Amino acid sequence: MKTFRSDSQRRGSTMLEFTLIGVPLICTLFSLFWMALGMWQYHTIAEAVNATARTASVHGSGCVGKTCATTVASVARQIASNALGIPDSQMNVTLHSNDTGDISCNPISNCYSNNTAFPSSNGNTTSTTVTISATYQFSPAISFWTPWSGGMTFNPVVLGANSSQPIVF
Repeated sequence: MKTFRSDSQRRGSTMLEFTLIGVPLICTLFSLFWMALGMWQYHTIAEAVNATARTASVHGSGCVGKTCATTVASVARQIASNALGIPDSQMNVTLHSNDTGDISCNPISNCYSNNTAFPSSNGNTTSTTVTISATYQFSPAISFWTPWSGGMTFNPVVLGANSSQPIVF
């Protein structure tokens, strides 16, 4: 013969089940949100760098001394305007061409007043390559437990993107 438990013996089982299932589920949802935000920011930086490198490559040797020539400031502003949601004060950019070397903008807002021609007008030919690199330090709000550190730590992740384009004309 089966014996059934009374309601007083089952009291609290719903709360226990929610605690065992609900709390890890909520943590998983927050983790998924932050991971999606990090992926979106990486994609945003990569697209901004690619679009800006393409623009700089078509404003190369044929634009020397003309109104279509680009400067470091215009390149920096284009990256910043294409990188929606990424703070200017936290994004570092390096501009490189074969003839000018590296121009560092750490952070990118430091280059808003740099009116140096980029790519440089010194010997720009169709064999010159324009390379733009950008990094952003993504700090998720979710802590991850790591056994070797003995506790909870915030682990920032550096998101980076590079794009190289040959000067077309």
